[in-house]
Amino acid sequence: MMRFATFLGAVLMSFSAYAQVGAGTLKGRINDFDSKDALPFASVILFLNGNQVAGTNTDFDGDYTIKPIQPGTYDVLFSFVGYQSKKVTGVKITANKIQFVNAELGAGVMMEEAEVVEYSVPLIDKDGGASGGTVSREDIDKLPGRSATSIAATVAGASTAGTGGGVSIRGARTSSTWYYIDGIKVRGSSALPKSAIEEVQVVTGGIPANIGDATGGVINISLRNSSRKWFGGGEVITSGLPTETSAVGLDKFGYNLAEGSISGPIAWRKNEKGERTDPALGLFLSGNYTYQKDTRPTFGGVYRMTDEAREEILAEPLRQNISSSGDINGALFNADFLTPDDFSRTPTRLNNANNQANLVAKIDVNTNETTSLTFGATAAFGQSNEFDRGRSLMNWENNNSTTSLDWRGYVKFSQRFADDEDNASSGGLKNVFYSIMADFSQSYFKREDASHGDDFFKYGHVGTFDVFQQNSYEYNDATGRFVHNGWEDTLVTFQSSPFNPELAAINDQYFSLFDNGPSVSVQDGVFEVSSGPYASLLNVQNGNALLNGQSPNSTYGLWSYFGTQGNSYNISNNSQFRVSAAGSADIGDHALQLGFEYEQRRDAFFSLGPVGLWTLARLTTNSHIKEIDLADSTITNVGTEYYVTYDRLLGDNQFEFDARLRDALGADDRELINIDAIDPEFFSLDMFGADDLLNQGSNYVNYSGYDPYGNKMTGRPTIEDFFNETRSFGGNEYNTRPIGAYEPIYIAGYIMDKFTFDDIIFNVGLRIDRFDANQPVLKDPYVVGQSYTVGDVQGSADLSDQLTGNADIPDNIGEDYAVYVDAFEEPGSIVGFRDGDTWYNALGTEISDPDILAVNTAYPAPWLKPNDNANGDDSFELTSEAFRDYDPAVNIMPRVSFSFNISDEAVFFAHYDILTQRPTSSNRFSPIDYLFLESRNDLISNPNLRPEKTIDYELGFQQVLTKTSSLKISAYYKEMRDMIQVRNFTGAYPRPYKAFGNLDFGTVKGFTVGYDMRRTGNVRLNANYTLQFADGTGSTTQTALALINAGLPNLRSINPFNYDQRHRIVANVDYRYGSGEEYNGPVANFGGKEHQLFANTGLNFIANLGSGTPYTASTIATPITGEISPSTEGSINGSRLPWQFSLDANLDRNFTITYGRAKGEAKTTNLNVYLWVSNVLNTRNINSVYRFTGVADDDGYLAAAQYQPLINSQNDPNAFRNYYSMFVDNPFNLGLPRTMRLGVKFDF
Repeated sequence: MMRFATFLGAVLMSFSAYAQVGAGTLKGRINDFDSKDALPFASVILFLNGNQVAGTNTDFDGDYTIKPIQPGTYDVLFSFVGYQSKKVTGVKITANKIQFVNAELGAGVMMEEAEVVEYSVPLIDKDGGASGGTVSREDIDKLPGRSATSIAATVAGASTAGTGGGVSIRGARTSSTWYYIDGIKVRGSSALPKSAIEEVQVVTGGIPANIGDATGGVINISLRNSSRKWFGGGEVITSGLPTETSAVGLDKFGYNLAEGSISGPIAWRKNEKGERTDPALGLFLSGNYTYQKDTRPTFGGVYRMTDEAREEILAEPLRQNISSSGDINGALFNADFLTPDDFSRTPTRLNNANNQANLVAKIDVNTNETTSLTFGATAAFGQSNEFDRGRSLMNWENNNSTTSLDWRGYVKFSQRFADDEDNASSGGLKNVFYSIMADFSQSYFKREDASHGDDFFKYGHVGTFDVFQQNSYEYNDATGRFVHNGWEDTLVTFQSSPFNPELAAINDQYFSLFDNGPSVSVQDGVFEVSSGPYASLLNVQNGNALLNGQSPNSTYGLWSYFGTQGNSYNISNNSQFRVSAAGSADIGDHALQLGFEYEQRRDAFFSLGPVGLWTLARLTTNSHIKEIDLADSTITNVGTEYYVTYDRLLGDNQFEFDARLRDALGADDRELINIDAIDPEFFSLDMFGADDLLNQGSNYVNYSGYDPYGNKMTGRPTIEDFFNETRSFGGNEYNTRPIGAYEPIYIAGYIMDKFTFDDIIFNVGLRIDRFDANQPVLKDPYVVGQSYTVGDVQGSADLSDQLTGNADIPDNIGEDYAVYVDAFEEPGSIVGFRDGDTWYNALGTEISDPDILAVNTAYPAPWLKPNDNANGDDSFELTSEAFRDYDPAVNIMPRVSFSFNISDEAVFFAHYDILTQRPTSSNRFSPIDYLFLESRNDLISNPNLRPEKTIDYELGFQQVLTKTSSLKISAYYKEMRDMIQVRNFTGAYPRPYKAFGNLDFGTVKGFTVGYDMRRTGNVRLNANYTLQFADGTGSTTQTALALINAGLPNLRSINPFNYDQRHRIVANVDYRYGSGEEYNGPVANFGGKEHQLFANTGLNFIANLGSGTPYTASTIATPITGEISPSTEGSINGSRLPWQFSLDANLDRNFTITYGRAKGEAKTTNLNVYLWVSNVLNTRNINSVYRFTGVADDDGYLAAAQYQPLINSQNDPNAFRNYYSMFVDNPFNLGLPRTMRLGVKFDF
């Protein structure tokens, strides 16, 4: 890899390529103050936090260019021999933008100190290029919000409405938006300490060619750098102190944060005298810790069962189920009969605490004036109890525990080359530089039960069951003997488990709830055992007690029962390695840029449903000894009767689990093993074989990059290994079924040019992406196996001779078409053909329904080709021969933008871009999907998905209105193609199946108006309005799933997207008072002094007004449990939610504290105290409604006349109505309530 990087650096230097993603440029001209003549060879030096980071000299025309420059706030020092120096402070450099700073220097008497001028950010962007907006650190500090998402949502075109928490940029799906942190493409969390953020740039259109793999937009977060002098700061925020069930303070949600940062030099360069000159190493470090009692506050809180009711349920969970005739039919749960008095509301969701820590570290190595080296890293750790609404009523203790760790690190090296004055003046190379960056990211996530962790057999353990059995006999009249015909349970006893006491309590009561036990009698020569409630495991289960591996049913199918374990154990471990190199050079009037990017990912996961392992163990144990061995008999007599007893027949269907369990127990091959009597700590997951856990398609595990037991794999198994690799035990071979991690490869290169032609600034670029999923795919998605093509048939007389009927091939049928016949085995006639998704009958006529070709079979029969490497007797069994390698997708994407500066106060701009994005989901290859395709009807991934494509247009105008304000107007249009959507492979072999395809299409038409008023008096205002129409064939990748499940074809119709918010107005206002002479607010006289009441006090608020997003109304009320499907009223997404409004505010005041005067070295610390209030007006914004009623808290089911008989048939109709009412009163159908947080921030 080092050789590759060295070679790449040499290539880029020779081609004079471009800078790293996210860098900016500084340009300008230096003139004589009096004569206005250009000053050639004047010095321009750039400082960041006191450190000199770059410099250059002006050319013969007095012009200069400095690049690349990382985003930040800089000071620029201009100097020339015989002239007064000038320093411009506060110059804001933005990613992928050019900032212009000109200077006029006066000749004559020079002062030691440079003249200092504060930089004023231009009101309009003369450079053109990417559309969007940038929020700087100064503005971020004042905003009422801390996340990059909340900051990004203030930019025109970016919206969170209808997305479920993501950011949709100009009508694109949220998956089309990428986050970058300091040039690193983010995988996992983008959470950062607020004090570490330098700026957040949102690119909504005109994405330059140096950014790829995004069809919506880009959110680029730049971090702060180290400083020449040590500085630091801290921050503490609280909304209240958490209690056991709530919080006490400003609100009930218990938000608490502590944050700190520090920066400064950790090593210095020294001159010959040993004096410090410049920092050699600079450090920036920032981190925070956040604790939240309730991570998603709600209006009115949530329902919960009272402590008294829970204690009663734990003590007596069951009651006898007595019919109207007096018969006892097992037991019922007492939870089915609770009243409204047994429930209450709590303002805070229970057992939902979240702990999060974030860290940012950066080390700048100041090698020399022309080179720089930076090491950086960020990390985000999270631990939380995962809220599940079904558990919230009575089972909140069993919320799953989740742990996440996302970290990324990088090293970046840049080098500039000094301009050759003669060469530069003649239009040769100028401003040559290159940079190389390598980064590695890892995103880890784990979900488990907080108590059981990876002790998988404790999840479903209810207790120990002792099962008593006896032989069963039937009298044989011919022999006059009782003949053994099998075995039967006679009695089950139970001892409760300490691991799940709430579930064990159900059985504890069940086994004392009934008086009648089993009895044995002989009737007509046959032994009969009465079916008492404790006679067998089946009777126990049917009576409503629990076996190991079982959970109680949800109460009325709505609420998780008290004590039910979470049946989820998940691990994901995703990594990403990237090498990117870039560089640039100016040749004449052209700023040429070129770059390269290589990315390798490795995504691995393991998931297990641990509760069901007991059921699987019961299924795979003793299966080979359940039959009697008629060749091994024993005759005994009891009194005058004779009994013929057989031993157990040893079959050949022993599972690997059974074999390993017997070995561990030392049990005989014919010994009956009672799984439920064994301590759960005796078992381990690797006792099961891989095929045991896959369970013929009813998987207990899913995995990739891990083995079936949750161990991370280091190698890369092939598809052949999945079908052929085995492990030995007990003289038998068992499949191991290894599946490699998903390891796609992404390579991109680009070239860009910026030049001016007749006062028009052009930015043109070309990007080429190559995406290789690097995994197997089906050779033919309609044949899970191998089949003959027309070319095979035409080229083989033997094949044609096998047909006794029609063998004709029409002239319009191509050689690569698939051939369909009248039978899977021994076909007699050709009945049709297929070319991709297009079907033909035997005459070559195109048909729309492939099932017409199913002559003697349930589905169309491809002419199957035998597999050469089949392991069994079936030559058509699925093997690796059905697959091929993914064909890499190569996309060429031109990007063109231009800006025409009509005057110094007006600019016209436009852009045209072609964008592509590789599949972000639903494309991971799993051979399990195809191995068990025939036995299940699951939605599966499609590993052969291709990149999505977007064509983006924009036209706009920007105008200065006053000295402090400007207006920006733009119109945009997007055409989105090949978006991912569920589709049906109708006519597939061995059965039709559901997967994903590049089917969806969409368009977005929009118009934005932005008004920017810089601080005028006390007020700073930024407001924007967006009018947008986002329509397409699918809002998400599974929009069409309901249609597919209903058996409909792959229909496509244009409808509004779920997140189609037509109108959106966002205004950010900052009203602030200065101090001293700059103060213009109210004053008060007391204590003999005049006091400025609001000195250094400000109020910042964000107002967000948006129209409602669409939903599909229904003509009938439908139960929330899903038994009945709704009936669409009008068109899909033809109805709209109400408008939404939110007002967030941040009220703060600065205090300057001076100390150290006694020692003669006065120092100051700035202290900022603020109150952060979200949803100031406590507006009840509606996020979702029920389709029939159009309201957020009632679906109309309980009042519907047609459902009253069903409701009245419940165990307790009134209790059911109460449970149902609580469930449909879903607080998540509303937005966030008001939250209040008090913060203190200081720096030194």
